[in-house]
Amino acid sequence: MDASTVTVAVWNIQADGGRDSEHRDFALDILAALEPDVVLQQEAKYSRERGRRLMHAAESRLELRGFLSAPNPQVDADIATAIYLRPGLFHVAEQKPRAKPWWLHPCHVQARLGECPVPLNFVSFHMCFFDATQRLTEAGWLTTLAEPGIATMVAGDTNSYPRRPEPLPLPDWETVTDRAHMVHRTYVDSVGRRHSDTRPDGALVDAGYVDLARHAADSLGANGALAATAGINKPHQGGPQRIDRGYAAGGVESALEHVEVIDNEEIRSVTDHALVLYRYHRSRMERVLTPPRASLCAG
Repeated sequence: MDASTVTVAVWNIQADGGRDSEHRDFALDILAALEPDVVLQQEAKYSRERGRRLMHAAESRLELRGFLSAPNPQVDADIATAIYLRPGLFHVAEQKPRAKPWWLHPCHVQARLGECPVPLNFVSFHMCFFDATQRLTEAGWLTTLAEPGIATMVAGDTNSYPRRPEPLPLPDWETVTDRAHMVHRTYVDSVGRRHSDTRPDGALVDAGYVDLARHAADSLGANGALAATAGINKPHQGGPQRIDRGYAAGGVESALEHVEVIDNEEIRSVTDHALVLYRYHRSRMERVLTPPRASLCAG
């Protein structure tokens, strides 16, 4: 752990690594080796069961404090999202239970970095996999945390694509054999034509969010930041794409130092999503979270 940085890991751990699975233990080993200060997890499927046993095990292994999204009994499976924060570094101001308009509820925690007066919002989200209109609505909700005076980092599985062209071309839907997936990942325009769903990204960027990987690639020389995060072995669904993304608002992006997409045999033995690591310069983040005339934050 480097006291000069704040490290955020974002990872969709497929089916939570299982209820009682070596995949779960191995996922925690991978995370622990990275020494993150914040973990934003998707597919925390079993972490609510048996008195949150898996969540508490993760807290112990990672030495972080865990939070889960509000229960979601209205869907077929109550698949939670989770946030883990380092005690001492972050002081939780409030956990906000979020439900509507989400298909899978996001986990939203507001915390203070040291003694910084401005709280930092963290949101771990998992957008709807089957409905482009629902995803756009969910992105619209996230824009409420990009309003002036609010500092925010949101990240997760968008189940959609970046609006700006990237090294990875968007899927050629004429050649995608999984036609249900094609419908899930596209939307129909006013004249009946289908398009790759880039609208959630467009809504977030238009609202003032900064795509952190794009920022790292354009401004910090992180050439691998735009690498694929999912679909690696799924040519029938359009192949590799960058669907797991992190965004910041309120100046938080100015503290970013590096973005790394970790995708190797160990990662793939656990889940079908890459792990994305965001490193922030702590002093710069403290300045962002300290308004003019306020005293410098003391960790």
